[in-house]
Amino acid sequence: MAKRRTVLIFNLVFSIFFLVNAAAILAGYNLYPRHWLVLLLSATLGNLLWLLLPLILRGHTSPFFRWAKALLTPLFVFWTFLSLLATLVLLILAVLWFLIFHWGGLPFWSFDEIPFNIFLGAIAFIVVTGFFQNLFLIRLEKVHVPVQDLPEEFKGFKIAMLSDTHVGLFTRLSRLRQFSRLIAKENPDLFAICGDITDDDPFFIPKFLQGLELLPESLPQYGILGNHDIYANPAKTLEAVKGSRLRMLLNEGVLIQKGKAGLWFAGIGDPGGRRMNMPGEYSPDYDKALRDKPAGVPTVLLAHNPQNFPESVRRGVELTLSGHTHGGQWGFKSLKWSLARLFLKYDMGLFQEGNSRLYVSTGTGYWGLPVRFGLSPEVSLIELVPEN
Repeated sequence: MAKRRTVLIFNLVFSIFFLVNAAAILAGYNLYPRHWLVLLLSATLGNLLWLLLPLILRGHTSPFFRWAKALLTPLFVFWTFLSLLATLVLLILAVLWFLIFHWGGLPFWSFDEIPFNIFLGAIAFIVVTGFFQNLFLIRLEKVHVPVQDLPEEFKGFKIAMLSDTHVGLFTRLSRLRQFSRLIAKENPDLFAICGDITDDDPFFIPKFLQGLELLPESLPQYGILGNHDIYANPAKTLEAVKGSRLRMLLNEGVLIQKGKAGLWFAGIGDPGGRRMNMPGEYSPDYDKALRDKPAGVPTVLLAHNPQNFPESVRRGVELTLSGHTHGGQWGFKSLKWSLARLFLKYDMGLFQEGNSRLYVSTGTGYWGLPVRFGLSPEVSLIELVPEN
């Protein structure tokens, strides 16, 4: 039954994807007939990753697959989203044309030309602006988080956090060092990386660690695995981190002490480990992460996926730090809106349920398309303050 359901879902997705591609190509051909060859080649390259996807997601990697993935993934993501959006726009315009202009004898493609060109112009503006924001800007997000029963010694305790760096072939070491310089300048008490360190390939862990070399030697460094770290090869990722100053927390915690006061800093696995039938250490396990926590000590928990927050609330975890969503790589903090809000309850920013709080970073890197429109790469500075 499960296999039959999987086959049905695959056939449905493939059929929708085929129809969307056909509609986008048809629209392009009718609107820009002189450029049909460019359109066909773009669509072919954009969909080529489907043929390489099973190989790229396998445990082994090679220079060929690294280059194939780095070059084809942006094309694939761009074409997929462009064809979906173009099809949606075409459907809306088709309804308007049928209701208003069809009876006057105006051909659809004549009616469609101007609004569709405006749509493509808007897409071009978003891509160019978002590309610049992604590659050259940095946003330092300072967040004051009230923590119940926070010891006086930890008042003003600062946690610098990166999330979803997705270090890959085209990630610039100089860019990673920019993040580290900014963090060092803020003089935090602790540094954390909240998962998705590399883009599905442990090969790039040394580059990430090189980027952290500018952080003060006395600064404690902790990290967790994200779903992309697990999809790649979590064992190799952990092996590559060994010997560095970065300590990975696998459903475990450490006691941070200041005088006689303490703060339990813990990390859990990712739901991706459960989906991939990985060993238990890669899946979320609150029992293990909180097992050695001294009584009466507040907890700060790293959980890559914010969908774990309801369990944090149930367990009375004072603060959970997450990433994963990227804010959809399109949003506006000032408006408290992101593309991820359309699909996720906890998309970005600070949330509170009971005495538990969650902060979701919009991410420092990118996935798929190197575009972050309105949401520049984020360096989070979490400052703990007593709850009034």
